[in-house]
Amino acid sequence: MKTKKQKIANGILVAVMLVLSLFFLFPVIWMIANSFKPDAAITADMNSVSAFIPPAPGKGFFDNYKEILFNTRFLRFMANTLFYAAIMIVAGVIVNGLAGYALAKIKFPFRERWLAIIMMLMIIPTETIITINFMFVSKMGLLNTVFGYVLPMIVNPFNIFLFRQVFVSLPDDVWEAAQLDHCNPVKYFFTMVLPMSKTVVATVSVFTFLNVWNDYLWPSLVFTSSDLLTAQIGLNSITSNDNTTMGQTLAVITLITIPVIIIYALFSKQIVEGVVSTGSKEG
Repeated sequence: MKTKKQKIANGILVAVMLVLSLFFLFPVIWMIANSFKPDAAITADMNSVSAFIPPAPGKGFFDNYKEILFNTRFLRFMANTLFYAAIMIVAGVIVNGLAGYALAKIKFPFRERWLAIIMMLMIIPTETIITINFMFVSKMGLLNTVFGYVLPMIVNPFNIFLFRQVFVSLPDDVWEAAQLDHCNPVKYFFTMVLPMSKTVVATVSVFTFLNVWNDYLWPSLVFTSSDLLTAQIGLNSITSNDNTTMGQTLAVITLITIPVIIIYALFSKQIVEGVVSTGSKEG
C-alpha cells in the first residue's frame, strides 16, 4: 500500500506531466481552434489567449471544413491513402512476418548472415534507394499504378527484425503439437504464430499506417494521375493554392493530423510493448 508521501509524490508527478503535455500540445490546440475561424479573426486573436479558443458554434463555424471537404478532392486523396495503407498492412504483416519466422525458427544455410544483412539495411535511409525503386518500377511499366506504388514498399527490414525478435521466444513444443494434428507450416503460421504475436502485429500495422499516411516523396514519383494521389500530396496541392485561406489551410492540416493522433492514442500501449519486447529477446 502506498504511503502518504508516495501519493503526494505521484500527484506532483502527474501534475507536472499534465503541464508539460499541455505545453507540447499548444501548437495542436492553436491549429484546431483557429481552423474554425475566418482569416480576420485569426489575425485579430494572434497575440492573445483567444488564439487558443475556438469561436462559439454558429453560422459559418464549419465553413473552412466544408470548403475543404466539398470543394476540393481531399476526401478522394484520404480514401486513396487509407486503401493503400490497408494493402500495405496486410501484405506487410504476411511477407515480413514469414521472413521473420524463417529467420527465427527455420534452419537454412547462411541464416545468420541474412539476419546481419537485414540489420544493416535498417540503417539505410529510404531516400538512398528510392531511385533504384523508381527505375525498377519504371522498367516494369508499373508507374501510375497501385501495384507499382505498393510493391517496393512491402518488404521492410525493421519490421522483419521486429517479427524475428518476437518469434524467437515462441515455444517449439507448440509446433510439435501442431504437427501431431497434421498442421502444415503455412497453416501453423496463420492460425497459431500470428495470433500468439498480436502485440508485434499491432506494432507493425501502426508503423506501416504511419509510414503510408506521412509518405510524400514516393507517391509523388510513382503517381501522375490525380485519381491516385495520396493525402500528403493533396495537402500540398491545397495549401499551395493562392485561393486557399489560412483557416482552410489549418482545417486541412487538422484533417491530416487527427487520424494519426487517433491511431497512436488507440495503439500506443501496443507500440511500446512491441518495441520493448524486441529488445528483451535473445537469439
